Amino acid sequence: MTDAGAHYVTARGPLPELHTQEGDAARAGLFVRVMQVVIRAIFRALFRIRVTGLDNLPGGPMIVCANHMGWADPFLVLLFFPIEPRIYVLGDHNAVGRTGFRATMMRLLKVVVTVSPGSGYRALREMEDVLKRGGSLAIFPEGAPPHEVREGYVRPLKRGAAHLAIMSGTSLVPVGIGGTSELWLRRRIVMRVGKPIDPGEFTGPPRERANSLTDRLYREISALVPIVKQRGGPRLLRRWLTKVFA
Repeated sequence: MTDAGAHYVTARGPLPELHTQEGDAARAGLFVRVMQVVIRAIFRALFRIRVTGLDNLPGGPMIVCANHMGWADPFLVLLFFPIEPRIYVLGDHNAVGRTGFRATMMRLLKVVVTVSPGSGYRALREMEDVLKRGGSLAIFPEGAPPHEVREGYVRPLKRGAAHLAIMSGTSLVPVGIGGTSELWLRRRIVMRVGKPIDPGEFTGPPRERANSLTDRLYREISALVPIVKQRGGPRLLRRWLTKVFA
């Protein structure tokens, strides 16, 4: 994971080979549109999903910042946000390779962008390039892997998302997710989308601006994270589904 965010999905190679499009990174081709519909239908068949706040989205490039409890979280953003502008996820290639299902779904959605662990400033510049070409990014900025985060609780955030927002002038969109720490058939999952945070609202030296923006982002995500109450009864396929997205 880089300081630019947390727990992304990645592949190796220079930026032009990363399934983004040269020039316009916002457009989605027919194949990607069909795959989004198909995979979203699979998710709705497996889980009871509720999404609110999509009307808050700015309509252009954005940096989506969500809490993170499991690998179902990136899929929620990729499948239930509008297909355009395209949203890309980033991170350590070892993370996506743990399950064939996860890797296959990411390849079908064509959302892979390389950010090598420890690449620091270069990673920020690569992500800024995606934003300049009209694409959006999904970042999970908690400084802990998903298995160390519990339902309803947000760990302290890294500052990478704030630095990227300030560098690019792109709004941060806070997102709260609940119900993904463990998965079973018809598990209730909730995703709540907040109002964009404009980095232009923050003034002062760069480090001070990044700290203030990160603090604001933390408060917004924390306020959005739902407490998802589950019904009693059997938790069918719990071990298998949780492992698929572990």
